[in-house]
Amino acid sequence: MPPHRTAERIVQSALVQQNVGSRPMLSRVAEAMYWMSRYVERAEHIARIVLINSNMLIDLGELAPAMQEKQWLGVLRILRLDQRPEVQEYLLSGKVPEENRCLLGYNFASFMASESSKSIIACVTKARENARSIRENISAEMWETLNTLYWNLTGDDVKFRFEEYPQEMFLSVIMGSMLFQGVADQTLPHAQSWQFTQLAKYLERADMICRIVDTNFDILQDSGDVSAIETPLRNIQWMGMLRSCCSIEAYQRKHLGNLDPQTLASFLLLDAESPRNVRYSVNAARTAISGIATSVHPQQVDAAERILGRLNAHLEYAEPKQMVGTALGFFLKKIQEDLALASIAIENAYFLH
Repeated sequence: MPPHRTAERIVQSALVQQNVGSRPMLSRVAEAMYWMSRYVERAEHIARIVLINSNMLIDLGELAPAMQEKQWLGVLRILRLDQRPEVQEYLLSGKVPEENRCLLGYNFASFMASESSKSIIACVTKARENARSIRENISAEMWETLNTLYWNLTGDDVKFRFEEYPQEMFLSVIMGSMLFQGVADQTLPHAQSWQFTQLAKYLERADMICRIVDTNFDILQDSGDVSAIETPLRNIQWMGMLRSCCSIEAYQRKHLGNLDPQTLASFLLLDAESPRNVRYSVNAARTAISGIATSVHPQQVDAAERILGRLNAHLEYAEPKQMVGTALGFFLKKIQEDLALASIAIENAYFLH
């Protein structure tokens, strides 16, 4: 065989191997991987928000019913359930065991645990269904972790355990989610499948943190001046917001004893080091979609990567003055709109085939 033919064959073989290595995942597998991760992250946030809000109302002691209702309706707003009439009717029905004096809180916890289409159990069930459809693409440890969490929430004794100690259910979901994420990081090859789990996790996290910040600031700014609210109440509210984002220790290490609203908002939205804030999450999502796009279509500019790249730059160069008053609302709205556009772009590029 002539030397030039041999060289041509070698080049062709190398190109074939390169194409095989960068072959995109099936859209069905990519979508299931994405939503499995997103639903697990969502279940964790719901569990933490409900648990923290319950504990916060206990810390506040005898709080006026109107304030209790405002707190729980704030949680509904975070989860985008506040406008549903069936939700309002259920939560305000007053059908609560006599021994539970936190009437609205008990109703709400029960509702979000199992009786809502957006409940914790619904999220874990959807995550498990997606995982089961791609068993061959995830590790055995990932499946076992998620399956164990599912049966822990749906066993025959779950109702009794919830009535005895509701907090245990929420804590098991939080720790189950973290365990699942750790197992995925340690057992799944850090290729496209893992990148889709990271992309989904951080998009969900960034969106949820924006909602938490927006709702908590609104609750305290109804009077038009946060400083007008009694200091202990205000501080408990701010600490509850940090705990809802799993950021209380990280914040205290950086801003010991400082619960200034602008500093709080800046930390949760703009800090580059804490994995439980918006800027870190957006940058991690951008890194994940960049890796996916490089594997799938390296010669093209990915729409979602462009959106997340612009948003990441917007957060990197944001000014603290954007974290106060009405400016904060516009700032959060811009982030959420970009996250929604990125989610649509991901769906169009990788799932609708």
